Amino acid sequence: MKHSFMKKANQTVMFVTGFVLIVAAVLKIHHLLTEPIMSEGFWESWEFFLIQIPLELGLGIWLVCGLFRKLAWMVAALAFGLFIAVTLQKGLVGAESCGCFGRVKVNPWITLSVVDIPLFLGLVIFRPKDLKLLPPPWPSAKHFFSVAIPTFIAIGIIMPVLIFNKPPDKTDKYEVVKPEEWIRKEHSEGWSMLEHIDIAASLRLDIIIVVFYSAGCDTCHYTIPLYDQMSRDMAGNEDSVRFAFIEIPPYASEIDSIVPVDTPCLRGKLDSSKDWYVQTPLVVLLQDGLVVRFWEGETPQLNEILDAVFAESE
Repeated sequence: MKHSFMKKANQTVMFVTGFVLIVAAVLKIHHLLTEPIMSEGFWESWEFFLIQIPLELGLGIWLVCGLFRKLAWMVAALAFGLFIAVTLQKGLVGAESCGCFGRVKVNPWITLSVVDIPLFLGLVIFRPKDLKLLPPPWPSAKHFFSVAIPTFIAIGIIMPVLIFNKPPDKTDKYEVVKPEEWIRKEHSEGWSMLEHIDIAASLRLDIIIVVFYSAGCDTCHYTIPLYDQMSRDMAGNEDSVRFAFIEIPPYASEIDSIVPVDTPCLRGKLDSSKDWYVQTPLVVLLQDGLVVRFWEGETPQLNEILDAVFAESE
């Protein structure tokens, strides 16, 4: 009776695990086909998604179909051990979402406690017994090929579609911010992003260091206080160099804001008429409304910024 229960429990856990992997892969496919992906590293990049999707989809189908059960169980247990490590790291750094389910944002701590750890423990506790790691005995040819052939065909169709059908960088609903397109001297009308910033009038004159940030950006929690202190240290010289903090939607509440309430810097917002894909922090050096230089995902020191100003004026 106990052996029968363990076998049934193992089959159930492996089926549920496989189903979760298939759902996660399908949601990632939907994400890649409908929205661009902005990332600060390889592990959240479009390229990594292309690697992860066929692996998740293939493993999910493998677990659901029940072929080579012990080997599938071992691979799944190792995979979810890695998932726990990655999700835990994202939770510790304060990431907004685990990134496991495409456009569906799920807090890493929720994923860890509801999905990753329970499934990992289920796999470990209800492991397959009295089964060989590799055949013989071999599964029936009909069962094997009825699973393997459709799976390889599906993955073979999906991957080229994902590679050659990347969503556009700009639509009415979203826009991928490309700072390299801002540095064009022939654009005498000024910086195109000004029409989307609520304090645009204050940014059209003089030298201004504009910092785009979001509350969910880890590096921004270092960048904002640093530039806030720079601004305070330059008290009395505001006419030469000014700082402006521009928040990217979704906006944080005043309580959760990472910008000090009493900051001497200008404060503004990027409009919420669309979703903005920006690699933050994005530091932009403006001179009379034109972009001189930018630093994407970086926090340049004041001397580096001023060197860029002097180089431009020479």
